Amino acid sequence: MKSSIAGTIAVFSVVSLLVGCNNAKKTEAEELKLEGDWKLTGGSKASGCFSEMKFFENPESNKDPLYVHETTGDLTKTWYGEYEKAENDIRVIFNEPKAEPFIMAADRNGNELKLSYEWKSANLVCSYQPE
Repeated sequence: MKSSIAGTIAVFSVVSLLVGCNNAKKTEAEELKLEGDWKLTGGSKASGCFSEMKFFENPESNKDPLYVHETTGDLTKTWYGEYEKAENDIRVIFNEPKAEPFIMAADRNGNELKLSYEWKSANLVCSYQPE
């Protein structure tokens, strides 16, 4: 009797531990890490992608600063603003110069950040790597 109770407790403990570890992995995977400098890769399928992006972290706010470079030919325009993360979506709000807020769908795999977004009436799929 004592061994069956001890066995049941042991099984219950192992199952609880495994469930806890499984949930921890899901939480870690859901956290999208963007902070840092990102440069457009040659593998991007669309012209019109931002050539460089820099994401900052502001622990004081739910909106974090960012700036992006939009390069057309020899001209580079810098956009300054803020972003908010919601799972794998990034809401971008440009303040200087002003632009309508838009959503980027993000997918990060190691050192590759793939962003899908609409910018200036073009649907873009852009790949970035850390600078």
